[in-house]
Amino acid sequence: MNDIILKLEQLGFSSYEAKAYYALIRKYPINGYEISKIGKIPSAKIYDTINRLRIKGAIVESTTESGKYYPVPADTLLAKLKQEFTLMIQDLEGQLKKTEPLPDIDVTHNFSGYETFAEKTIGLIQNASVSLLLSVWPEEEILVSDAIAQAKKRGVTVVAGIFGNSSIESNYYINLDSCGVSSQARLGNRLNIIIGDSKEVVICEMGENGKAEGVWTTTPSIILVAKEYIKHDIWGNVLIDIIGKERFNSLCENNEMLSYLIRTR
Repeated sequence: MNDIILKLEQLGFSSYEAKAYYALIRKYPINGYEISKIGKIPSAKIYDTINRLRIKGAIVESTTESGKYYPVPADTLLAKLKQEFTLMIQDLEGQLKKTEPLPDIDVTHNFSGYETFAEKTIGLIQNASVSLLLSVWPEEEILVSDAIAQAKKRGVTVVAGIFGNSSIESNYYINLDSCGVSSQARLGNRLNIIIGDSKEVVICEMGENGKAEGVWTTTPSIILVAKEYIKHDIWGNVLIDIIGKERFNSLCENNEMLSYLIRTR
């Protein structure tokens, strides 16, 4: 009995409807009181249940004995349900095929903690299939060097600006130590940026005692700003090497705007 009731419920019957129909299959014609008794349905619910079964086309009232009911034969009812379900599934299939996917939703996640930084960064590197653009400090490079090595084996292009010596093997590596000194003096923290496939970025400031505050995001505008920031550091370092530090420092001292920008966090 329980299995039959369960299957009827799976076909769209309520618990009371399934019990009432099954009671009528076992004995008919009978009235609402008898249906309630056999099906163990509360008397306050039986006539509402009977009415819903009539609307479903699962039972009919006797034309000769008022107030008594017959079940629609099981094979007839199941054939009707099968046809309804088949039509519904076909209609749903057509609608689902026409449903257009939503565009990618930009996601931003603020985080804190050194472990979370490492987790987010390694995940980003592992996701990369085309390119990695990095601006990191040696202390943080150690955390991700293995993941970067694996990315290179996958054919990922790695462009790395490191604020010091690096163990990363890349044709596109530059030592940004000179930039790092002024940057840390200005910011008071170590700023690390890692961009994967131009689709996601981790930006994180490292403070004293392992303090870390950062953001992981897929927002295109933030990724663009981060990319331009790294490019600026790399280009700036190359230009300083060409003109010399003395001339660069002189430019900064004698140009009010440059002097202000370098002093300001």
